[in-house]
Amino acid sequence: MSSQLRFYVALLFSVVVAWMWLHISTIRALGHSQQAASLCGIAAVYLCSHLFRMLRLGLLSLDEREKMLPLMMAHGLTAFPSSFLPFKLGEILRLGAFVDVYERKRKALAVWLAERFGDVLVITGFILGLYLFRVSVPDSMRMIFVLFATISVIGLLGLFALTKILVYLNRHLVLTSHSSRGLLILRMSHALRSLEADIHRSIEGRISAFLLLSVAIWAIEIAALSLFVHHFSINKPEFSALFVSGLVASVAGNSAGGALAFGFYQSLTLVLVSLIALSIVCLANRLRKGNKT
Repeated sequence: MSSQLRFYVALLFSVVVAWMWLHISTIRALGHSQQAASLCGIAAVYLCSHLFRMLRLGLLSLDEREKMLPLMMAHGLTAFPSSFLPFKLGEILRLGAFVDVYERKRKALAVWLAERFGDVLVITGFILGLYLFRVSVPDSMRMIFVLFATISVIGLLGLFALTKILVYLNRHLVLTSHSSRGLLILRMSHALRSLEADIHRSIEGRISAFLLLSVAIWAIEIAALSLFVHHFSINKPEFSALFVSGLVASVAGNSAGGALAFGFYQSLTLVLVSLIALSIVCLANRLRKGNKT
């Protein structure tokens, strides 16, 4: 285990212990609650979404199978702290973990982009479905739909279209340009084409399975949220408002309201994910040391 990973594992364990200490009264109250079984069932449903996220990462790393388990553990080690960062800033932490797993930063970025594109496409399809079935959509969700649709079109199609155009630009630069600016553009073009190749290798022959897992992930998350709102929310907030807040901010980090906050059960589930990942990483490190001796 590297010194950086050792430091992060110790820091994550401290954060998990601190969170559990701060919420010990709520956790105890959950154990004595008459609805404990139902609430734990909803938390288990939400846990399944993260298990499917790990499976999706494993699917994306099939071309480098030795990275499958480390990449899945990277999700387990970053899911809980990422949930506290607003406006999805936790994705920076996830990307950093992917970079630590892969020796090539470009491959880590390719896997991260493929994962994010899958989420964006599914969420865009979900919101579009609400429009088609004439479900009342708030202005905030309408803005999210426009934003995600734009990212899907410009990001995904734009990347592949640009790399195809760059083929002809590269030929022109090689034959006619000898300036430093032309060399810089040629290097950038090569980097983009290499990134496209890494994304293609990550999903080659697995597009159907990748999209199916992405749909399953969000279907399970939406099911967990809708079950909680339907059965246990006192103020009956609008589902769409909670869904949008989960997309643009940190629902898991918000446990105001204690046992009646869906964010508390998200965080409690992510604590369990973190503890499992920490146990596996520490066990693997101890076995590795044992084999060396």
